[in-house]
Amino acid sequence: MDKPRLGFDLSLIAEAFGINRTTQCNTLEQWLSGTFILSPEEQHILDRIYDDIAEDADHWNEEELKVKAVGLLFFLANISVKSKIKVFYERPLSAEINGYHVAVVVDCMVATPMVFNTPKAPYFFLQEFKKGKGEKKDPEAQMLSAMLIAQARNQDTTPVYGGFLIGANWRFATLTGPDYCLSRQYNASHKPDLLQIVFILRKLKDLILSR
Repeated sequence: MDKPRLGFDLSLIAEAFGINRTTQCNTLEQWLSGTFILSPEEQHILDRIYDDIAEDADHWNEEELKVKAVGLLFFLANISVKSKIKVFYERPLSAEINGYHVAVVVDCMVATPMVFNTPKAPYFFLQEFKKGKGEKKDPEAQMLSAMLIAQARNQDTTPVYGGFLIGANWRFATLTGPDYCLSRQYNASHKPDLLQIVFILRKLKDLILSR
């Protein structure tokens, strides 16, 4: 018999898996507070990304958002480490959890790679969406589903990291056991926020390597 599916409904997901949305968010705060110094070359790249976002981000479709912002910001964050950390795009994930079949196509994922460019242990997920929330494709619900799959696959108690963006607006999240924390909104068309987004992504390298 096929396992039941929940779809991408935050309330149903939270009830089915006992998710506790908490304000005790030390893990999230530690991640978001990372600071680094950009080289002149990196600052130049950031300035170019910012100019494009400030001018056109409200009019990009999802693919343009990925090519013109997400991919370049991950390049600038420089988190890849050979055989240890790699960024993947458009990868399907699924797992059987608590009697449910959970499946999602992840827009962007940071994971330990296997040979032939296959993700093994996933640590971070990013979902992007252009329309408003509250629809079947709610990016927060997709992100949380991916985080639950990572918990099931990794079979450990360490935090899983996530994020979702709608246009130029980013939010980040952590899932530790059942405890779920969500950040404030970061507006990539506001330059200090864009810089902090780069630092947040770059901090992932330290967090993953220290596991």
